[in-house]
Amino acid sequence: MRDTSRTCAGRWTRPLVFLTVVVVALGVSRLEARAQGDHVARVNAVYAPIAKERRSDLVLFPLVAKMAPIPVAVNTLEQAVILPADVASFKPAGAWAAAEPQQAIIRALSSVTKEMDWRKAYAFGQPYGADGVPAELIRAGLYTDLGDPPTLAARRHLYAPSLEHMAILVNVEASRLVGEGKPSDAIDVLIDWAFFCRSVCDRQFFTEAAWGLNNLAQAYERIRDVAYTDMMGARVLDQTRLIAQIQRMAGDQYLDLNRMTFPIANRAAVEQMIERVYVPRGRVDERVFGTAMARLGSSEHPLRLFSETAQWRTGASAQVDWFQITEKTRGVFDDWADRWKFPWFDARQNLQTVWSTLEGSRNHDVLTATTPDLGKLAPRRQIAKLEGVGTRSALAALGATYARQSLPPQLSAVRPRWLTALEDDPYNPNARTLGTPPPLEYFVPMRDTPKNARGEPEPYEMSVVTSDPAQPLSLRMTDDTFVIYSWGSDNAKNFAKRTQNTSATVQGADYLIWPPVSSLQRKNLRDLQRLK
Repeated sequence: MRDTSRTCAGRWTRPLVFLTVVVVALGVSRLEARAQGDHVARVNAVYAPIAKERRSDLVLFPLVAKMAPIPVAVNTLEQAVILPADVASFKPAGAWAAAEPQQAIIRALSSVTKEMDWRKAYAFGQPYGADGVPAELIRAGLYTDLGDPPTLAARRHLYAPSLEHMAILVNVEASRLVGEGKPSDAIDVLIDWAFFCRSVCDRQFFTEAAWGLNNLAQAYERIRDVAYTDMMGARVLDQTRLIAQIQRMAGDQYLDLNRMTFPIANRAAVEQMIERVYVPRGRVDERVFGTAMARLGSSEHPLRLFSETAQWRTGASAQVDWFQITEKTRGVFDDWADRWKFPWFDARQNLQTVWSTLEGSRNHDVLTATTPDLGKLAPRRQIAKLEGVGTRSALAALGATYARQSLPPQLSAVRPRWLTALEDDPYNPNARTLGTPPPLEYFVPMRDTPKNARGEPEPYEMSVVTSDPAQPLSLRMTDDTFVIYSWGSDNAKNFAKRTQNTSATVQGADYLIWPPVSSLQRKNLRDLQRLK
């Protein structure tokens, strides 16, 4: 006879066990979801105070979704900057920029960048993830996808290409306006763009903030490019408008980069991953480590997930424990955030970074594979600061040139009509010791540069490194314009004999403000008959 008591007990206990497992699983999943949501919510809380009616993304993105395809001749930003309106290949680009779908964006850009007070101005306030994003923008791919479950480290800024498209449009529009004899209008459009780029600097991921700084610097240079083109051409810039434009770009108002805060999203992304793959106060949970890490690199290529999971699993046992990864993460991000607050020439900026101690490490993968080097933001901010100082100084010198009908004897001659005070060179270390800030360097070739053996003026020779470092431009500058330069990344005065506009330290090179590098590149391409 069969023992039915065990069978009956089994029938009753299995559902109970199953129910217990389900309850526990649901509890764990809810805890995980809450933890994941806490990190996302912490980052999105930055944008919560921004009223919907003051969000520039809600104004611009629906219009960007309707943008017509970009013409081939200007399908990169560099092409959009360099291609002038007087060549045949620009014609379809100019027609594209002038068409209504694109002009709607230009008008909207102007409307969301008029306010000078940053407390009242529009802001790029789109949260991360799909929550709080209009359905039409999600369908258009104009948001940040966090995946499922929401993972900050696996985010995809799907809207990013649209920002590049806007950058191309703005630069083509500027060229179109210059071609129509409206350089003052072109500068207004570019200042609008600079304001928008400054708003992107306040986004919370490194890639976003870096994009904002890079494009703000590019906008500044393009403003100078338009002004230089006018100086070497028809000279029709409106002087009254130029004064207002310089004032609008004041470095202590909306465009002020000193109030740019250090982004927090990358730290939250690392902390979320630690919470997901580590046993609290223990070691890596090898059951989830491989899959969770693989998802970071496979969000756009799901077929790679299985192979990458296997690769990550092999390194799971080598990872440091929860205490060590938590402490190191805190140390890395606190170090970056502290340095962000220090002046550029503060001695603490020269100390070894905590991040550099991880170079080559394979036992802190949750940290090193989840965040880039956020220390690279500070040099980009310094370049953007320099570009702002340089643009205001150069436009002031240009205005003084137009007003006096001759090149100013020194840069200080722009005061007080064009600038109330000269700004210091962000790369001049004497700013720490001199009673007055050291301004950018200024001279007029031939007039202010060494004479030949006979005491006669001769062109001033300069080497300008462009986007192609292997082929620097060799120039012989004459007295038809002035030269403004910064001491540059080596913090030394080299009289602009060699210039290279970079945040990387280059010995013996200065940073050229005027003439703008893009203007010199365009002229070189014209001379080589490569612009048609």
